[in-house]
Amino acid sequence: MSQVKDVFNDRPIIRYAMMIVGLLISSIAINGFIRPAHLLSGGATGVSVAINYLTGINVGLLTFLINIPIFILGFIYLDKEFCILSLINMVIFSLLLGLTTNIGHYIKVDDIILRSLFGGALSGIGLGIVFKTRASMGGTDIICAILKIKRNISIKDSSLAINCLIVIVGSFLFGLRLGLYTLINFFMSANFMNITKDMLNSQKNIFILSKYTEEIANTIMRDLVRGVTYIHAEGAYTNRQMKMIYLIVSTEEIPIIMDIIDKYDKKAFVSVTDVIEVRGRGFKPKQY
Repeated sequence: MSQVKDVFNDRPIIRYAMMIVGLLISSIAINGFIRPAHLLSGGATGVSVAINYLTGINVGLLTFLINIPIFILGFIYLDKEFCILSLINMVIFSLLLGLTTNIGHYIKVDDIILRSLFGGALSGIGLGIVFKTRASMGGTDIICAILKIKRNISIKDSSLAINCLIVIVGSFLFGLRLGLYTLINFFMSANFMNITKDMLNSQKNIFILSKYTEEIANTIMRDLVRGVTYIHAEGAYTNRQMKMIYLIVSTEEIPIIMDIIDKYDKKAFVSVTDVIEVRGRGFKPKQY
């Protein structure tokens, strides 16, 4: 079986560089598109803004106070390294937001819908890159990570649900129009985050029926160093029994598998389907 290769453990500098890139992209999304459109905020900041509107308490202080119990839960249920990096990312993200404050002046887009769409897409890409490095930006991202670990609820779904609840409350306070535009922004962000987070880490199920089962299986095991499973199958019409090959491979290995199959049997029956999640030797686990 092939071994799991973790580039982040082998080269930590790549991990930290990716985190900073992700944080920078998110800060550009906020200051370049979202803030100029005056869209509502999600996460811990959105809750703080709503409480500030009702009580007048400083938003920065409220955000800090809200994050305290969230990080406590994170240290209880999540990997300690994940939480420490998330805490560091919060500080770096605040600095980058300060450095990119005026970038909106250079992005000449006056359409609020375009700002909602592209701001959401960029923030999702940035957040997805950060999650891919097994870290977060803190706040409600920690809650989403806990739900993923404990309830297997995808981060995309939990993030969108939490932010929608916050925006619904914000809509009553700041107006429905901005709330609806903000929902567009959050939908784009959640989906682009999910795509980016899982990029280059997708797997496929493959089922192969052929007269040359053993030759194909042996070549796959030799050339790709992948485990292969035989499933005993029987044709309903012919009543003929045969062995079916079953294996899970990464997406980039599919063309190699197809070449191997064609080498022995161009008429082989092949079925390829998506895999939501796979764990075990030879695959990178999707932790968050």
